[in-house]
This record gives sequence, C-alpha cells and structure tokens, in this order.
Amino acid sequence: MPANIKAPAGKRRRLRVLLVEDSQSDAVLLTHALERGNFEPACQRVDTREAMQSSLDKGTWDLVLADHSMPGFSAPEALELVKRRNLDIPFIIVSGHIDEDTATAAMRAGAHDYVMKDRLARLVPAVERELREADVRADLHRTHEELELRVEKRTADLKAANLKLEQVLEERRRLENELLEIAENERRRIGFDLHDDLGQKLTGLSLMAKGLQHRLVNERHALADDAQKIQELIEQAIHHTHDLAHNFSSLDVRDKDLCTALKDLAANVKKMFEIPCALSAKGTIPDLPHHATMQLYKIAQEAISNAVKHGKATQVFIALIRSGDTLTLAIKNDGTPFAQPAHPTKRMGLRIMNYRASLIGASLEIEANKVGTTVTCAVPVKLPRSQRASTRSGESEEIEPEIVGSGDQSR
Repeated sequence: MPANIKAPAGKRRRLRVLLVEDSQSDAVLLTHALERGNFEPACQRVDTREAMQSSLDKGTWDLVLADHSMPGFSAPEALELVKRRNLDIPFIIVSGHIDEDTATAAMRAGAHDYVMKDRLARLVPAVERELREADVRADLHRTHEELELRVEKRTADLKAANLKLEQVLEERRRLENELLEIAENERRRIGFDLHDDLGQKLTGLSLMAKGLQHRLVNERHALADDAQKIQELIEQAIHHTHDLAHNFSSLDVRDKDLCTALKDLAANVKKMFEIPCALSAKGTIPDLPHHATMQLYKIAQEAISNAVKHGKATQVFIALIRSGDTLTLAIKNDGTPFAQPAHPTKRMGLRIMNYRASLIGASLEIEANKVGTTVTCAVPVKLPRSQRASTRSGESEEIEPEIVGSGDQSR
C-alpha cells in the first residue's frame, strides 16, 4: 500500500525503511516505535557506505532513519548518498547525542528532521508529517511531468499543423502560379492568332477591297466612294488587330527593367486607347528580380485595362516610388470610381492582381476617389546593410535588392 494512503482503523500501513544504524538493539527500538504508530515496517539495517549504496541501488525506500554518528559512517555521509541519486525520500536523523548547531547544519544540508533516541515518542508524528510532505512533492512532480508532456505534445501538434499549413500554402502558391501561366499562355496564343491568322486575312481583304475600289473608280461607278470607305474601315481594323496582337503577345519583359517596361506600357496605352498616360518615377528605382518586374508590370496592365474598359477613364497616371525599404507602384485614373463587387470572387481581374501581389510578398489596395480610382501595390525590398546606412544619410545609388516574400516564381 502506498505511503500516502492511510490504512483503515486497526490495519497497519506498510513502510519500507532503510535504517542507517550500527546498533542492532537501537534498530529494534526504532522498529518497535514504528509498529506502535500503526506502521508495518520492513526494515533493512546498514552501517557502512558500501552497504547503503547497495541498498539504494537495489531497493526502493519510503523512509531513511539515520544515526548521526557511527564509527565508520555518519548521517551526513548517508544524506549525501541519497542526494547524489536525486532521491526524494524523507530523511530523519535519530541520534542519542546531537547538539542544536549540528542538527541545524544537518537540516540545512537536506535532512528533514531529527529525533533524539530518548524521545522516540516524536518519531511517529515526524514520520507521518514527512511522508505526507513527500507525497505532496511527488504529486507536484507528477503534475509537472504531465504538464511538460502535454506541452511537448501540444508543441508537436502545433509544429505538425504549421507544417501542414505551410504545405497547403505552398500548394496554393503553386496552383496560383499555374493559373497565371495558363492565362498568359492563352493570351499569347490569342495574340499570335490575331497577328498570324486574323491579321493576314484582314490584310488580304484590304487588298481585295482596294483593288475593287480602284476598279470602281476607273469605271466611274457610283459605289466607288463606298468601296473606299469600306477599305478605310478594314485598314482601321487591321491597325486595331495589330495593336491587340501586340498587347496580348508582348507580355514577356525578361530583357527590361521595371521603368522601361512601364514606359513602354504607357506608350502603348496612348496608342491603343488614345488617352494620355503619364509615368513618373521618384527615388532610386532598384533593379528587381525578373519575376517581381513581371508581376508588377502585369498588375499595372490589368489596372489600366480595368480603368479604360470599366471606368471609362480618359486619363491614366502611373507612379513608381522608392521610399526606404518599400517600392510602391500606383496607378491612378479619372474614370468612374471603383465599386466593391457584391461577390468579389467573380471579379477575375481583381483576383489575379491579388494573386500576383501575393507571389512577391506585396500588398495591394484599391481606393475609390471622388474622381477615379487608385490602385496601389507596395512591395518590400531588402537592402544590403551597407547600403541602408548610405540611404539614411541621403546618398542615392543604384542597388540590387531582394524581394521580401515568397521565393522566385519566375518561369
């Protein structure tokens, strides 16, 4: 029966006792004192270091009663053996001769109590008290170990959940990347079809219309002017088809920096939509990795397309601003202010812009103004430490930063 469970009335509690005692008669007296206290002691007596080491190694003990001073051994030495093994066993000194200073020193060293041999009436209360306190310490230790196990299990569960979440996010990024790749390949295909198929057919049709117009003119036919108008409309369709083909198929900006790509985009907007499109750059614009340049370019392209088609904008302004560790791309238009859709998931253009921003760790904001809408994409750039100092001191120099966020998504 464990020492912390009290026996029913009349039933003795079992107690495994290690007696560090050189006197057999004193050991018998201690055993009888415990029996009178309603214990059923199973005692083993030792009186040397070697014997006690062997007993501690081989057995499990509920209590140690030690004589303070023996010819070849002592209570302080016995206590040291218990402490070396990190055993939390009630250790009570029972001695015939011990002064208060010595007893106090023993208590400071780790002994739990001391009892004089001529006052063994104190032994059982001292033993009961120390057994209770040992049980409390054991309960606390078990609770602490259980708590540590729970914390370890919870930590392991959180690590597993975090790993699973990272895998899900990585798979989502991969799928988003594939979605963009599919969309861009389709746009390139449409561009090539416009140029190689529709464009050539329109050119052939234009030549036929021009020939017909010349023939009608030579014959002084009344429909000669109509034929000329038809031929002019076909020419306009050819130019528009070429512009569309260029817009669809010239999405690759591998050999261009961001400023150059945006400058070409502004020029193309002026030509294709016949509206003013200005570009301004403020601060030292760094050379970016290709995948970042490509995603920012396409965000600008999508924002301008939405402004013209849906907002009916008559003017577009592109700004590229570097401030500290942040590069900001802003596209502002004077069209109809952007209205948040009732079902954002149905706005494919908006979703794709957000996907592109997430690929480079950027934030995307769309703000409706009193007149028009502003699309802002801010991407953090990580500057080398030496260049941060020069930037803070007001110096400007060309840098090659990293994009802070997901890894290189270039294809």
